Amino acid sequence: MNKRVIVFGGNGRIGNQIAKMAIQKGYEVTCLGRSVSLENIPNGALPLQGDVTDESIISEAVKQFDVVILALSIPRTSKSPFARVTGPLDLHSNSMKILLKNLNKSKAKRIIKISAQGVGNSKNRTGIFFRILIKISNLRFAFNDHEKADLMLKDTDLDWTIIRPPILKDQFRGKKIIGDESLITRSNTTISRPDLAKWIVDIIEEPRFYRRCVTVSEE
Repeated sequence: MNKRVIVFGGNGRIGNQIAKMAIQKGYEVTCLGRSVSLENIPNGALPLQGDVTDESIISEAVKQFDVVILALSIPRTSKSPFARVTGPLDLHSNSMKILLKNLNKSKAKRIIKISAQGVGNSKNRTGIFFRILIKISNLRFAFNDHEKADLMLKDTDLDWTIIRPPILKDQFRGKKIIGDESLITRSNTTISRPDLAKWIVDIIEEPRFYRRCVTVSEE
């Protein structure tokens, strides 16, 4: 029987790519999000419309899945790091709190969370200009909340992986992705969303990445 995967934020830019790659690899995929529909998720995925901080939805949803992938982002009015934040500032930590509370009712043990390079102890492994940008822009809200959620997940005995990518770009590059706790990136380091999505799906059943918080970069 194929493993069942749920992608929180499955209609977002990285979540959509992860869902697509997971389907191609033979997983049964459901995409969860407030505005999820058949029109904005990959062919072959199932939509589950709902808020990732709605405990009644999460409680029922996680009972059905083997793998949970969190590909969430706190919405802003535009892609600009200085754009006004329109989503809840505790989206990452609140959804993580609710998810972990309900996982004991489910069969899911494999949790993959997309965080960001520059969060937590990866701050000093990115460029100085990027660190300044985080500090002075509205990115700081998401980065601070990512850190809270990451710490919650690290404190469990689940088979988790936390992934910290640098700046994400939409173009497919076909590059090999590497992941390690000690990787250093520059302020302008970028990574392809499709390449990263493929790598994430490839490590779903890779025990050497269990209980590791890794920075990812192109080789």
